[in-house]
Amino acid sequence: MIDDTPGDEIRALESADPVAAVTASTELHDRISRIPMASTRLPKGRGRPRWLAPLAASAAVVAAIGGAYAWGAGGTALSPPATPIAVETGTPADPASPIRLEADLSGGALSQSVEMQVGGRIEPSVDVGFGWEQPAGRNRFLLPPLDAASTQANVFVVDPATQTSAEDTGRMAAALGLPGDARPSDLDGGWVVGDYAGAHFSLQLWGGAYFQSGIPDALSVCERSATDLHGRDKMNDDGTWAFGQEMIRCMAETPLPSDDLVNESVSLFLSALGIDESATHITVTPDGSARMTTATAALLVENNVTEIVARVTVSAQGIMYASGPTGEIVSLGAYTVVSPAEAGDRLSDPAFSARMVSSPDDQSVPLTPLAAPPEAPKPGSAVPWRVHDREVVSVRLGLALLLDDVNLHRYLVPTYEFTASDGSVWSVIALAEDELDTTGSG
Repeated sequence: MIDDTPGDEIRALESADPVAAVTASTELHDRISRIPMASTRLPKGRGRPRWLAPLAASAAVVAAIGGAYAWGAGGTALSPPATPIAVETGTPADPASPIRLEADLSGGALSQSVEMQVGGRIEPSVDVGFGWEQPAGRNRFLLPPLDAASTQANVFVVDPATQTSAEDTGRMAAALGLPGDARPSDLDGGWVVGDYAGAHFSLQLWGGAYFQSGIPDALSVCERSATDLHGRDKMNDDGTWAFGQEMIRCMAETPLPSDDLVNESVSLFLSALGIDESATHITVTPDGSARMTTATAALLVENNVTEIVARVTVSAQGIMYASGPTGEIVSLGAYTVVSPAEAGDRLSDPAFSARMVSSPDDQSVPLTPLAAPPEAPKPGSAVPWRVHDREVVSVRLGLALLLDDVNLHRYLVPTYEFTASDGSVWSVIALAEDELDTTGSG
């Protein structure tokens, strides 16, 4: 015979629960009755607020039973735990695009208030440093089920010492058709071949190179030609400006570089710097107005397109200017990477400065001129306090470029990227905190 008289434990739950009249099934009743109560009472006015007790009790029930329950009028029914969403990564056939971690292009920071909601629970809001100029606001991240298992991934750094000598500089310059001996640079402490005012090649000690061929851009060529022909003040018989008309004609007749020339130029520059072209991801951007094309060769590392890139700008006459890395990307070994769930928590942690690296379309409402003084709010009306709900719909793990301000090292670090349903994209570093030098000493 089953005794339906509630024990002390059940009475404790009922006294704290505003829905104490709800009757659980017999099996659940028995299992809850065996949950031990805390033996030490908190002093009055200390500890969790009274209305947090039902939440703690519910958590204890789930822990004791070992599963999740769906509550309904007919009692309880065991429901499967939610499946964590898959974390996307790159593949050899489809390398992942770069994740932006340090997006502070403006040199400033905005402060945003962020709240975290997980499973219906809202954490206290905190300030999160913004990485670039975006409209100020407050954000609440709504997270899907995320895996709680940590893992490991490699950290990489660019070692500039592999190519930093005068001999290295002279060899690279010669490969680009620029003869001469390298001499110490009086600008950046590296080496230079040629004349800064014209064709030159320079190598910086932090692991970067810059080449300028001396080929002028189309705009300068046409400007000089139009000036020689007509000067700057002559007017045509039809009233048009002679200089301007000649500029239009000259630019229109200047051809863009051919695809073959662009490809050859990229291959030449990468080879001069010792970069394996097959280990890069190349994008080409023509600029019809300037009559030139810029090719960007991003280095590939472990199926990730990185932000360590070489850029080559080409006109119909050949390479105009180019820049790229000269150091070797080396692995520092495997580091601990926090779980996607912990990374989601970092979105609200100011120590990790969640960055909005891509923003949705501007949804702001334009201000309209007032026709009359605005009506005063009614007593008791809600006070405006806009909070943006950011519902995370996808997560990916990749490599982000991290710059060391002290030693000018360039790291490639595992980083999580969260995309919200509104199109905003946020990133946080994925390394465990004990893998980070938080003193900033480099």
